[in-house]
Amino acid sequence: MVQSTSAEQFAAQIRALKDRAGISFEELAKRTNSSSSSLHRYCSGAKIPTGYGVVHALGTACGASNEELRELHRLWALADAARSASNAPEDDVDNGEPTTSSVQSPSAPSAPSAPSARRGPRLRRPVLTIAAVGVVAVATVSVIAMLDTSEKTNASATSGDRARPSGTTAPVRVFNVEKACAARQERLPGCSIGLAADPRVNYDANNVVSHRVWHGDVLSADCVVYDGDQVKDETGATSTRWFRVRLSDVPGGYAWLSGIRTRDNQPLPRCRI
Repeated sequence: MVQSTSAEQFAAQIRALKDRAGISFEELAKRTNSSSSSLHRYCSGAKIPTGYGVVHALGTACGASNEELRELHRLWALADAARSASNAPEDDVDNGEPTTSSVQSPSAPSAPSAPSARRGPRLRRPVLTIAAVGVVAVATVSVIAMLDTSEKTNASATSGDRARPSGTTAPVRVFNVEKACAARQERLPGCSIGLAADPRVNYDANNVVSHRVWHGDVLSADCVVYDGDQVKDETGATSTRWFRVRLSDVPGGYAWLSGIRTRDNQPLPRCRI
């Protein structure tokens, strides 16, 4: 099977999201209810997911932003349409060789209908091309429409129908990518991680609450936002996802943990802020 350009672009996008999230194929398979072998084929471009739900689950499991989800779904629609077109039976192509209907018999006059018979195959290929373009356009519009609808639902930005009801919490474990800090049992100040007071304000010393957390701490999160301030960790990975975590010792009763500081992807509703 020869890969189409659109399939290669879709595979490259999936690989980029997975690499940025820093998760293994095995972990990604658990988060998306897919097999590791299928994920390997998606990332190599050898296979295109057959459903919109799989694509959305892959994107959200890797912490994709709304804009990244739109682009991922667009690339999938193009790749899926190209695959559908390539699976269609090919029309006969006029290669210049005389057909049975166009060969003149030595004992019979030329058939006037021969030119029409030769024109038929020439007209079929443009029709197939136009149909393929139509499939791409319809698929792309359908994906964007579904994405717009999903963004209006709290649960859709995480795991669809698996999202927890509003008002409930889920455990989120803090992750420190610095190996020296992750390996320490002591809660050294230099290894602590700050929680933000506002996820959409620049994440700096002026936007950090007094409560500090360390690698391995488990927090109770009740919702998530996907379009917050972008945070980069020590390896260069970035995320705009923020978990709202409940705390009793900070004003308002909650603070925000950057998605780059955890490897969990709990099915939580979108925060209404």
